[in-house]
Amino acid sequence: MIRANTLVPYKSWAKPLVSEVATIIYLLKDNGYDAAQLAKVTGLQQKNINVWTARYKNEPDNLSSIPYPCWCFLCALVGKPNIQSNGDVIDVNVKKVLYYFKPTAFRSNDKFICPSQEQFSNLIDNDNYESLTTEKLSTVFNWNASNFAHGVENGSLPFLNWSLILMTLGIDIQKMILKDLEGDVSID
Repeated sequence: MIRANTLVPYKSWAKPLVSEVATIIYLLKDNGYDAAQLAKVTGLQQKNINVWTARYKNEPDNLSSIPYPCWCFLCALVGKPNIQSNGDVIDVNVKKVLYYFKPTAFRSNDKFICPSQEQFSNLIDNDNYESLTTEKLSTVFNWNASNFAHGVENGSLPFLNWSLILMTLGIDIQKMILKDLEGDVSID
């Protein structure tokens, strides 16, 4: 069982327990994604996943050290996207957004090629999309704004950050990333 106060925007967020993070990891494992495969397609490091679920069997009620963006990402992978906005998405023309980027921007981490600064400029910090600024996105996901801006400017944005941006636009990152699921995966 995952507590409702872990599935909320950052300003109201309660860190999940190690048992809650483990619930998501085990759900993904039960559906065909062991730790190595999960690390490959998401870019999350196995050692971090182990740390976030450390001592699950002995101390399941300890708070996990998982960062908020990673928690949002894992929740989206198990059918609970956009906890950072209470399930709301940013209203954009998704077809137009897809046109801005090469198909390699919409693949799992192991096949992902980060968009260029020019491609990002069509979407982020653009007058057409008021909600998609480096400052606003950094606040929503509790990112370091200067690191995020640097990634956008240099076309070196981490896969996780890119995936969360896509998710905020209503793109199903579960289907984008987890192509080999053995069944429907949902924590609801």
